[in-house]
Amino acid sequence: MNGTFFDIPEKRLKAKKDTLKNLISTNALRDNQFGFEKYKIFLNKSRLLNISVHIQSYGSPWEDTTYYFFDEINDTEVGEKLFVNKKVFLQICGKKLKTDKRISFQIKSINQYKIDTSKEGKITGINLIFHDEKNRTNSGYPEYSVYFTWKEIEKFITPQYRRRLIE
Repeated sequence: MNGTFFDIPEKRLKAKKDTLKNLISTNALRDNQFGFEKYKIFLNKSRLLNISVHIQSYGSPWEDTTYYFFDEINDTEVGEKLFVNKKVFLQICGKKLKTDKRISFQIKSINQYKIDTSKEGKITGINLIFHDEKNRTNSGYPEYSVYFTWKEIEKFITPQYRRRLIE
């Protein structure tokens, strides 16, 4: 944004809106590699927040979605710390990925996921998201998910987060 630091959200939004208007009026969106974001909240419960941020650059086919899980009590990003027995869990994810999607690429990380809930807010399962960084396309890295029901994955959730998730 063209301007100084804005301390309140309303001023930041107005500055972003003004910058966007200016770039559109001067036909300079592409030159400035302006990006658009889309946020989605999957879980907001017990001071735990699971969201996705989708970014697309104007004039480019490149798109990317990143998934985050935050612990607001400890002011941290949880990521892989949600899981125990990570080595075994990664192997199970790899097998499911090969079986369900007939895709075979090495997975190294389990820090991208979206938590599924029922209308009542009860956890029903988790989709783990993996990107095939080897087979990049013009529009980004192919994204694949592996779904686990809560019963399947509950034993891999660390006790501190399991308690807060089922509250």
